[in-house]
Amino acid sequence: MSAQLIQALLLQLPRFAEEEGVFYPAPRSALLNELCQYVEPDAAETALSLLENLLDTLAVLDRTSLQNGEWRFVSYPAQLLASSILTAMSDADSRLFAANFWNTHSIGNERKDSQREVLRWLETARTEHHAEQNAQPIRFIYVAWSLIKLDGRILFYQREDTQKRHDKTAGDYGLPGGRANQNDIGGAADPAQMLAVLQAPNSELVLNALPTTLQRELREEAGLRFDEHYQFSLWRRLQPYRQVQGAAPNHALTEYYLDVYQIELTLEGFLYLQQRVAEDERLVWLTPDDIERGTSDDGKIPYIQALYRDFGGDRAALAAALQQLPDSFNAGYRLLQGNPVFIFPIQPGQPIRAGEPGKDKPLPVTLSRQQLQTLLGLAAHARGFDFKSLQPGIALHAYGWIELTAPGPLQAALPELAAALAGSPLQLECRQDRLFRLPIQPASLYFADALFSFVANPDDLRATTSKIPVSIRRAGLDTAFGQVAPKSEAFSLPLQLVHDLLDLSKNRYPADNETAVKIEDRYKKGLHLDPRFKALGLRNLVRREAGVFKFALPFRTESAD
Repeated sequence: MSAQLIQALLLQLPRFAEEEGVFYPAPRSALLNELCQYVEPDAAETALSLLENLLDTLAVLDRTSLQNGEWRFVSYPAQLLASSILTAMSDADSRLFAANFWNTHSIGNERKDSQREVLRWLETARTEHHAEQNAQPIRFIYVAWSLIKLDGRILFYQREDTQKRHDKTAGDYGLPGGRANQNDIGGAADPAQMLAVLQAPNSELVLNALPTTLQRELREEAGLRFDEHYQFSLWRRLQPYRQVQGAAPNHALTEYYLDVYQIELTLEGFLYLQQRVAEDERLVWLTPDDIERGTSDDGKIPYIQALYRDFGGDRAALAAALQQLPDSFNAGYRLLQGNPVFIFPIQPGQPIRAGEPGKDKPLPVTLSRQQLQTLLGLAAHARGFDFKSLQPGIALHAYGWIELTAPGPLQAALPELAAALAGSPLQLECRQDRLFRLPIQPASLYFADALFSFVANPDDLRATTSKIPVSIRRAGLDTAFGQVAPKSEAFSLPLQLVHDLLDLSKNRYPADNETAVKIEDRYKKGLHLDPRFKALGLRNLVRREAGVFKFALPFRTESAD
């Protein structure tokens, strides 16, 4: 019956000349009377109103004429479009697309792109030509994102659509997380209700399911398991926003709801993530500065338009908020009263010294050679020293953690060392009988002076330039974990200061000697503050002991090779 009604209406449509603009309208009452010959008046009115709405949506009818009770096409092409649509609707064998055009199962990118282009054109037109600029969305997406921050950098995950077939400027890296799906939602009585709430605006049921979405996505993208590897809290609920968007071919005017969660890693999660990032090239780190610029130095583009929009387009404000965000893992170093430093001997039989800087005293701890080498390995790794070689069955992690990955002598040596240090300020931290470290700020760990030397070229000492190069060398060190590589750092120092340091190495000056005090002051305001000097693990070059000034290291003069 519907086809018959449309066919009858086609014969009564208004006309517009193909040339010279001649046209005539059709009174709406006449169209209604024609339909009443086939159905009851109420049904005829309903059918005519539906078709009228369709043609009005296509913008083929003149609005003023409609208000005056007439149908009039705005042009001959408009008449053709209306006739084409109505003819197709009245013909049971007519389709605007191939019968399988909208199938999505096992289709290639070409078909997906074709579907997307149709939907994109239609939805873009619907959005742009809305009289009130308030077109209503027909697709609703709920998203959970995570913020994992370590060492001031934010973790990103490479998006699945890496080809970026449609928008070459779109970001290729998003925050770990993703959209809610039907498996995340609890409380829906049946599949029909579940899909209804998932495809509805501002659904409280779906919003409440976003923590489940977060856990699923972090497990899929980064391998992180909730509770074992991390906890989370809501950082920011973004304002819903609308955009003609969607992964092809699911493309439409979409309203997005996004919750961004702050992640707090456990030690196990932190260590696992380090390994996962090293193995999975899809996981990358971007700095807040990268996010503000919209690209990293190596061309990685973050896809976080929703965050940019939520900050009103102020990328600097977003970067500042991310900089203020605490790291997702706290090293958890112990705070010791008085902030003592620890100085480790490199030969057995010598004491470990500890205490406030300049007031250190021997600890009442006696270690065997094996225990000392184990302690030196822990201290060297905590300090970030490079190992030239490493024993099998050991993995080195950040923040001083070492992991026993296979049976070996350290399985007994580390607990024995922990027992030997028990009761002292210097204690080991152990997790799960396989993770060990010294839980002390690395900057508080130093090594005996005998490990270091100060070297200058005799020709440079005779020079007349204002500054000359010198080097401070740290010798290699055998530990229970392997051999620590030697290290040499070069510094440019004032020639006079180098001569004064040489003088201190040869002569004894009382602690109140004015000249020696000035030398110490110049050293402490310069070389002592250099981060490269601090990283060597040497306490200082100039110190006062037993009432006299002391240059701590052997002062060696060596000619260049």
